[in-house]
Amino acid sequence: MVGDAVSAISGFIHSLQRERGVSNVFLGSRGREFADRIEAASSAARADQDVVCEAFNRLHEVAHEAAFDARLFSRIAFVIDNLSRLEEMRARIRAVETSAAEATDFFVEVISALLAVVFEASDATADAEISRALVAMFSFMQGKEFAGQERAVASAGFSSGKFTHAQHDRLLKLIDAQTRSFQFFARFAAPQLRALYEEKLSGPEMIEFERLRRIACLAGPAGGLQGVKSQQWYDQSTRRIDAMRQVEKVIDVRLQAVCKAKLAQAEAGGEALDADASMAPEGGLPPIAVVIADMDAGLIADAAQTGAGVISVDGVSPRVGRSLLDIVQSQAGRLQQMSEELEAARMAINERKIIDRAKGVLMTLRGASEQEAYDLLRKTAMSQNRRVKEVAEAVIAMSDILKPA
Repeated sequence: MVGDAVSAISGFIHSLQRERGVSNVFLGSRGREFADRIEAASSAARADQDVVCEAFNRLHEVAHEAAFDARLFSRIAFVIDNLSRLEEMRARIRAVETSAAEATDFFVEVISALLAVVFEASDATADAEISRALVAMFSFMQGKEFAGQERAVASAGFSSGKFTHAQHDRLLKLIDAQTRSFQFFARFAAPQLRALYEEKLSGPEMIEFERLRRIACLAGPAGGLQGVKSQQWYDQSTRRIDAMRQVEKVIDVRLQAVCKAKLAQAEAGGEALDADASMAPEGGLPPIAVVIADMDAGLIADAAQTGAGVISVDGVSPRVGRSLLDIVQSQAGRLQQMSEELEAARMAINERKIIDRAKGVLMTLRGASEQEAYDLLRKTAMSQNRRVKEVAEAVIAMSDILKPA
């Protein structure tokens, strides 16, 4: 169920990202460009929204059977509230009664809420392998969302012929944020997925995108965008995002495969338990003691007296007995490793959120750029021999006191 919901969310986010980009070209040109693309983009997003709402309904139906955290449904409720305002924003966009910046912020809020559902699902899932796949997908989707924001912000600049200081600063931050998200994806994704990402995002068709991106970065608020049409930028950045979508679909297929495999294992295990239960004494299944060859006979007898079902490998060759033990130990070690990796993923995500919040505080209070804020956190951490996260937590804790009255 969670895998289906994440799959539906990824498709809906892709549609919203496209609608946001089209809307920004339309608004940036004051309605002169992309008027013919607005309705098609909105219609596609509406269809994908229906799929997401259906997936949310299915999750709600099985909520009593599954160990879903209440926070997951709180995130879903927040998404639904955001979606209720989507048609109003679309009407304002068509009437050119809002700015490109305001429309972008609205779409970012909706998409961020959807991504929060994916993040909560990865944090709430008990199975380590599924959680790892979800963390990789969340990181990729987040990077792709930053790429979508870059397309939207630069589309507004190219369509108006000039970037504002805020637009240009945001553009540079989005490029840096993409790099960090995809690095995090690479850390937790399977090698085949990393290779596919490198293949799709390094082709010759990306050269023109990089050229236009350099023009946007170097031109800045001073201008210098003459000769570059907004449709040219939009189409090139869309090719890049569509390539990311191809990778995202493969990530989704892999996630679905992992979920189905785990479900099959659970069902097979349940059938085995049902079969054993028919032979179990009243009161449920007895505990099982696995006894390796040469075990103390008294210990075996004691285990049997407690009602335990004793399985002994006596009577088989030492090599087979050793193999059975190796298999159990190998599985236990693999589960432990996956659990540790999952915990590392969760800690890394939470640490990044804390640092980002602290950077926001410093940017607001000191008027610093994102990079300057991070440099200040890192410099303070080094001078005090502390971790950056610890300094960030201190900044957040002091933020209310530091705010001007």
